[in-house]
This record gives sequence, C-alpha cells and structure tokens, in this order.
Amino acid sequence: MKIGKELNYLLSLQKRKDSKERILKVYNALVFKRGNRKDGEYFQCPSTYLEKVSPRYYKVIQLLLEHNIIKYLSYKLDETDLFSSKRKKFYNTEKGICMSYTFIIDPEEGYDYDFDYNFSTLYDNEKWFVKTRHSLLELGFPINEVRIKRDNFSRRLHTNITSHIEGFGSYRNLLEGGDFYLIDGKTTQPRLLWLHLTEIGLQDQNLNYIFNNNLDFYQYIIDRIPALNGDRDEAKDLFITWINGTGYIDPEKKSIRDIFPVANVFIKEYKTTNYKNICRLLQYKEAAIFIDDLLNNCPVDFCLTIHDALLVKVEDKDKVYEWCKERRPELVFTLEEVSRKIVDC
Repeated sequence: MKIGKELNYLLSLQKRKDSKERILKVYNALVFKRGNRKDGEYFQCPSTYLEKVSPRYYKVIQLLLEHNIIKYLSYKLDETDLFSSKRKKFYNTEKGICMSYTFIIDPEEGYDYDFDYNFSTLYDNEKWFVKTRHSLLELGFPINEVRIKRDNFSRRLHTNITSHIEGFGSYRNLLEGGDFYLIDGKTTQPRLLWLHLTEIGLQDQNLNYIFNNNLDFYQYIIDRIPALNGDRDEAKDLFITWINGTGYIDPEKKSIRDIFPVANVFIKEYKTTNYKNICRLLQYKEAAIFIDDLLNNCPVDFCLTIHDALLVKVEDKDKVYEWCKERRPELVFTLEEVSRKIVDC
C-alpha cells in the first residue's frame, strides 16, 4: 500500500501500536473497496464489511474524515435555505444503499508500505464459505486452486464453477451426466422487484396480476410487445435494459413502461442519484436469499450457488428442492438436471 503525507501525519499522532494497525487496516479496506475508480468517484462500503475488518472501524472513519483524507456522500438537509450548510449522510438501509466514500487525497501517492492483510479471508468462518470450500474440494479442485470470492459489494459469489474452467469451459460441461441438479429460481429478478414494491407499499396492478396468479413474467410481456417477436431472450434483455440502463429503450419496446406504470415511476426515481441503483438493490436482495440464507442453511453438506440457483447432488435434489420451497415460499423454484447447453451458431 501507499502512505501519503496526510495518512503518515495521522499515524504519527497515534501513541499505541494497535491504534496505528487499526487505522492501516481500515484505510486499506477502503482502498480495496475503491478498486479502479477514478479520483473523486464515490464507492459504496458497507458497515458490515468494515466491522469485519475492525470492530472499532467507526473511530478510524471519524479520524480519516477529520484529517481530510476521505469524505462521505451527503445531501443538503434544506435545499431552500441558501445559508445553511448542514448535510446528512446519504444511505438507506431499506433500499440496500450503504455509505459511500471518496478519497480527498490520492491513495496512489506516497511511500510504499508492506502491510500484509488479505481482505478475501474476511468471510472464511462464514457457513456459506465453509460449505462452498468443502463442495469445491469434493469436486476435485486442488486445495491451492480453490477460488471463493465475493465482489466488492457482496452481491455476487465467484467460485471455480462460475468462471471458465480449464479443459471444460462451463460448469455444465464439467458436471453433466445426471449426478448433479440445479434448483433454479424462476424469473427471480422481476419477482424480487415485485416483492420490494409490495414491501414498501407500492402496488403495480399488472405485476400483482402476474405473480399472484403464478404467470410467466417474460411470456406476459412477449404477448404485449410485438417487437419482441416471441423471443424469450429478447424479453429478458428488455427487462435488464429497463431496470439497469441509463433510461433509453428502443422505441418499439418502450411500452414496457406503460405496462408497469407504478414500477416504472419507482425505477425512474430510484435511479436519480445513480442509474445502477436498481441493479444493486435486486442483486443485494438476491445474494441475501441465495447466499446468506439458502446456501448458509442448506440441509446437505454439498451445495454450491450459481447466481440464483443451487447446485446439489442427485441424491439430495428432492430434499433440497422441497426445503427451498418451504423456506422461501415467495419464490418459485424449478428442478433440472445439469446438462450441456447446445447453442446453435
């Protein structure tokens, strides 16, 4: 890591060794979350993550703020009062929006300091981590090649089977043959959007009609938007563009906004500060269900996640399938054998 003059001065004020180490750990954790973002760009950093780094992280954050090393994203409490400078931290736990920070100093400048701390080990004692590691070893991955990593916002779990597998390509090619099954969430993201609207008291009649009657979301919009040409993949792409895009939708497909007017207003307002907010919200909810709940508590030893699906052994498929339906009745699951997907060129 690099230690600039501002951080070096803050460290020089500390009389205790453990205080210096705490500052270095939390500072380095922020640098890790910043990733490749440009100077001045804000990055989200959950308090749960910082608490794993140091239970007293908040003391370090306050010191970094006071010494103008970082600042947090905020908004003015009263926009009508031109003379008021009072600001409030911008975060919303109900919406899955955590605190955002940016560096005032340049964290790439300063002298080199060898601070050996592996932030990827923060989750090593979590049940989902232990189960994932056990399952990958059982599949035959060498212990020194096992890869388990959650992304910077803990919304995705990346492992050996979610990436390209040397010699096999996809996990489907590696695990086909009837020994493994997928318990897959059906139309999970549209359903999570509907559930979230319901939780906050918003009612979109067409979304309610679809999910209260167990209809196929994508078929519903295919039947109402001729430009989709009956193509399910195009319908999925349209949904992704609608919730994750900057606002532009092909003119012949933009009627999705009229089909779900309440959801559309919510999405538009939710993107006010950042067009990626809806994507973050739904991925956060998906991870909380499939990683932090289902994988954590799955009643079998072998279990892996692939986004919104659980991978289990054939002998466990019925047990886990029924368990998922009982534990998460608000979702719909399908059971399918892992087989190679044939793509027509």
